[in-house]
Amino acid sequence: MLDLNSIAEFSRCHCIGICAFLVPANLGLANATILLTAFNRSPQLIANVARISIVPALILLLHVATWWSIGVVMLPTFILPTLAIICLATQAYVVSNPNRTRRLLQIISKFSSAKYRQFVAN
Repeated sequence: MLDLNSIAEFSRCHCIGICAFLVPANLGLANATILLTAFNRSPQLIANVARISIVPALILLLHVATWWSIGVVMLPTFILPTLAIICLATQAYVVSNPNRTRRLLQIISKFSSAKYRQFVAN
């Protein structure tokens, strides 16, 4: 039988290890989705990476919920869900608007390279 108390206790006991894996996984998968869109990869590949990235984001939200369930309210218990929600929102936006994302990335790239040249010239 699945014992949720044992799972929640495991989550709290191994918090550092869980967060040490889930935070980079969330950021890396969100970054991968953005880069795949920037490099004009197939929409199916982008959607598959976005689907995979839902898993660590949801696990991170559930992990923080175990802390909230025992009354722990600290800064990390707000930062981590915010990170997961931002990663999920980024995934949703990139999958739903790949052309706009590509144009936005091109604008950012041009602006950044112009500023870099200006900085190096001085």
